[in-house]
Amino acid sequence: MMSEIIDAFQKRENPVFAEKMSAYMRHKFEYFGLMAEERKALQKEFFPRMNLELNETQRWELVRELWEKPQRECIYFAIDWINTFQPKTYHKSDIDEIHFLLTNQSWWDSVDALASNVLGKYNFQFPENRNTWLEVWRESDNFWLRRSCIIHQLKYKDKTDFDLLKSLIIENKHDKEFFIQKAIGWSLRQYAKFEPELVKEFVETENILGLAKREALKHLK
Repeated sequence: MMSEIIDAFQKRENPVFAEKMSAYMRHKFEYFGLMAEERKALQKEFFPRMNLELNETQRWELVRELWEKPQRECIYFAIDWINTFQPKTYHKSDIDEIHFLLTNQSWWDSVDALASNVLGKYNFQFPENRNTWLEVWRESDNFWLRRSCIIHQLKYKDKTDFDLLKSLIIENKHDKEFFIQKAIGWSLRQYAKFEPELVKEFVETENILGLAKREALKHLK
């Protein structure tokens, strides 16, 4: 299956687009040069057969194979495929797979897609397991894991655990890392759609400043 996927990508390779895509990502990654529409059309050819022919163990094995390829489209392909998995098919042990994906080939495009979708769904499926991973990740030296903790509730809407979010933000508010400050502002901005006064009060009380504050209050008067 892996060789078929790579062969399909290579047949559609576009060096000009590949260079532009790599430049946009600060030349951190290689690309085949496929536009999103073309890649998604390709996915439609593969995903039904992959879901039919592969068991749960084989699925995660293929995801890891894709993740280890240098071209970024392989990671986008893997993320989109994971998003077709039904949460009821998740196992508690899948948190180890999610951890691997978040901490390898890490950049905002992969981490944000995984944290707000895959990790978010996993946590809804196994809320009793939240502290098992959260208590370790929130103290990690890897800021991508801490960013994931902060933004994993982005799509929870009014079901967001605001007390948890506040505690994570307080722990990280003095971290000058851009992606942490952006995560703080982003998560608060999302929750402000449902509880604007609570968010404004929290930003003022905890003296949230700079980028995080601007992002948090972006759409509030």
